[in-house]
Amino acid sequence: MPQPQHLQQQAQNAQHQQQNGPFYPSLYLYPLNDSFVPKQISLAPQHGRVKIGRQTNAKTVPGERNGYFDSKVLSRQHAEIWEEGGKIFIKDVKSSNGTFINGERLSQEGVESEPFELKTGDTVEFGIDIVGEDNKTIIHHKVAANVVCVLTPDDLANIPMHHSGPNNRR
Repeated sequence: MPQPQHLQQQAQNAQHQQQNGPFYPSLYLYPLNDSFVPKQISLAPQHGRVKIGRQTNAKTVPGERNGYFDSKVLSRQHAEIWEEGGKIFIKDVKSSNGTFINGERLSQEGVESEPFELKTGDTVEFGIDIVGEDNKTIIHHKVAANVVCVLTPDDLANIPMHHSGPNNRR
């Protein structure tokens, strides 16, 4: 029977493998407004709930595999995403400018929302566009993305960047 130290090493190896290729369960976010680079966020149980929010310090620098964004319209702690029972959920955690799924706000300002199941093809928006005095120019963009949920190896076929890879179907 493996010792706890061996289990820790196995988890580190799995994490290394995940960092070098597609993995699941995970959430892929593809920008709709060039406000960020595409993200692949692991929802593996050892990661717990993934926090979505704006960058506030060196530990929250936005990256392709985390939930942080360089956006003034996001709260520091804006939303949480997790996998449970083969489904991916999101909830707003009392953000100021809201979390929207397919155009519907999950909760009022400063109110934590109920969990909402995310599905491939959904549109998620964190925050709102902030418009200038001319009522036209967008000063600060919301974070808007198309969602791809990857819960099984078969779901990898839904990832746009894999259309030319081994999952390509003719």
